[in-house]
Amino acid sequence: MNPVVYIYGEEDYLIEDALRSIKDEVLGGGFESLNYHVYDSVSIDVEQVLTTAMTMPAMSPRRVIVVRNATSLKPAQEREFLKYIENPSPSTVLVFLAHTRKAISGSSLFNSLREKGWVRGCRGLSHDRLFAWIRGEARRQGKGITVPALRMLAEMTGGRLRDVKGELDKIITFVGDKKEIDVRDVEICGLQCGEESIFGLADAIGSRDVTKAFRILGRIDEPPPKVLWAISRQLRLLLKLKTLLRKKTPSREMTRLLGIQPRHLDGYLKRVRLFSEEELLRAVEKLYRADREIKTGTHPQGLVLSRLIMDLSYRGGTFHTRDPL
Repeated sequence: MNPVVYIYGEEDYLIEDALRSIKDEVLGGGFESLNYHVYDSVSIDVEQVLTTAMTMPAMSPRRVIVVRNATSLKPAQEREFLKYIENPSPSTVLVFLAHTRKAISGSSLFNSLREKGWVRGCRGLSHDRLFAWIRGEARRQGKGITVPALRMLAEMTGGRLRDVKGELDKIITFVGDKKEIDVRDVEICGLQCGEESIFGLADAIGSRDVTKAFRILGRIDEPPPKVLWAISRQLRLLLKLKTLLRKKTPSREMTRLLGIQPRHLDGYLKRVRLFSEEELLRAVEKLYRADREIKTGTHPQGLVLSRLIMDLSYRGGTFHTRDPL
């Protein structure tokens, strides 16, 4: 184990997982509360941190010191740490954490540690690596998972590992003793994020009631990619329903082709009347645009979703509000 480690990247689950591994390796013998110290660079006292680093651990061979938000360190503070890393304490593992998408090449501390090989990057996973990670995590919990289910789970969560892990854990609980997770399991469990809320959000968007839409959105305690996926699924189903209605498809055949329960058909028939086909096509285009912005990190996820709700609730130059703002 290196005496100093700089862990960085945009994938916060991997960052925290790397930190857990260090803690398990260094503090596995116990007395963690006495030998684990966390500081935030925003309010850090570098002298205090270094004094702790040079002090012998309590009833343990080593201690761990964590400095969070390392990109906020001032140049003068970095210089103090640079002096330390030239002769670090063998009984301390000093860990810097930086949650960032951007390169940190402007940091003298980062560059010095990179030259020593004491940095770990935690970047977002490619589709292949993400699928392998999901398969491995499902297997660890005694489950298999089909390729279509993998794809839907990645789409629903935006590929962010913390959200993937949380959603996968819910699905595994949902399927019970079933050995393999399929796409239907992912879909049904995904909509349990609040089926009424998602339907209510679609209704509010369809009726152009922006106040109601934002009120419902505020009650949905789920990551933006999952909410976006649920809205997208609703609008795609409505678009498909428009075509089935035009063809005068029988109700029983409609539910089969849409893949929904017969008891839900009346609700879809009510919602589909709120949109013209042209409006649905435009809405789907806006959803795809929002999806790209969320995946590429062009703007904050919450901002993208809020702007999308505004766009989908807009018609004829005005917003409709049933309640005062």
